[in-house]
Amino acid sequence: MTTVTIKNVGLSYGNAPALQDVSLVIPSGSLVAILGPSGCGKTSLLMALAGLVGINSGSITVGSRELSTASSRVPPEQRGVGWVPQEASLFPHLSVGDNIGFGLPAGRRRGDKVDELAELVGLAGFQDRSPTKLSGGQAQRVALARALAPSPDVLLLDEPFGALDTVLRHSLARDVAKVLRDGDITAVLVTHDREEALDLADLVVVMDAGRIVQVGTPLEIYESPATPWVASFVGDTVELPGVWRDDALDCQQCGAKDFCGPAENRLGCSGHVECALGDVAATARGYEPTAGETVRVVVRPEWLVPASTGIPARVRGVSYAGHDALVEFDLEGAGERVRARIAAPFLPTVGQDFHLALRHPALVFPVSPQNPR
Repeated sequence: MTTVTIKNVGLSYGNAPALQDVSLVIPSGSLVAILGPSGCGKTSLLMALAGLVGINSGSITVGSRELSTASSRVPPEQRGVGWVPQEASLFPHLSVGDNIGFGLPAGRRRGDKVDELAELVGLAGFQDRSPTKLSGGQAQRVALARALAPSPDVLLLDEPFGALDTVLRHSLARDVAKVLRDGDITAVLVTHDREEALDLADLVVVMDAGRIVQVGTPLEIYESPATPWVASFVGDTVELPGVWRDDALDCQQCGAKDFCGPAENRLGCSGHVECALGDVAATARGYEPTAGETVRVVVRPEWLVPASTGIPARVRGVSYAGHDALVEFDLEGAGERVRARIAAPFLPTVGQDFHLALRHPALVFPVSPQNPR
């Protein structure tokens, strides 16, 4: 088993804390994405896993093997941990095959292993080619094969697609994720790209200021964020003031009946909220508001959809993105402004009267100093 257990890890550079009481279990064979803004500690966590830096407290264990504590650290080359860097960093004087097999012992088996890995990453027949003749995506495939060659217990990927153009980055990332899953390889991907994390990972770990803020499946992170900050970090949001009501709305009234009930991953609603969108079904996140309490209402722009009747609004602006657009609306009589993500065939024009419907329970958070972000 290659389950990774990170327990109460603290790490500082001088007097500057980089990781604070970080605990995480990475299941064997899973692809876990560490997501967060620059400086949040995600690269420090990766370096601690690789053994490139020591930790000040806690422990890091792979399977039953303890790799790091505050008093001891297994050297990087003995940890059974592979690393794919941001840039391929291939040896320019070695062929593709020699780069892949760099860490393998010489012999016939080495050649067989190199051929196997080249085919695995989609570079069969490239073994004799010079790295200088490769595209950026091909070079990263070689770096992946090189990291996989010693059969590591865990593979660490440090923003390996960041230097590539958008189209290539997305296609290569999916190819790499397939290779990892087909090989049942435990992998940790560090990224600041929320779409990449949501698309590729089995679990997403959101970090901020050296701490883990939330861990969950991509669906849980996006649909059920723990805080307003997590909600806005992993996707666009619309925020409004509201007043909480304890009693749940009739499903026929709220229009969100498809999201109610006991089915897995459905939010349901624990009450409703009065806000500029009307009386809407809502679910409170992380606490139990009282009836009449002023709350912070958060919805995703794509949860607001065109309707023949519903919330009256007027189009203020359209931010066109080809396949869809973020359309800004003034809500009639409410003095509030919202944005809806609307598919391109249904785009309105500026100044047009419009009706919106909310087709997803709103998220509700407390209005308090505990939620400053």
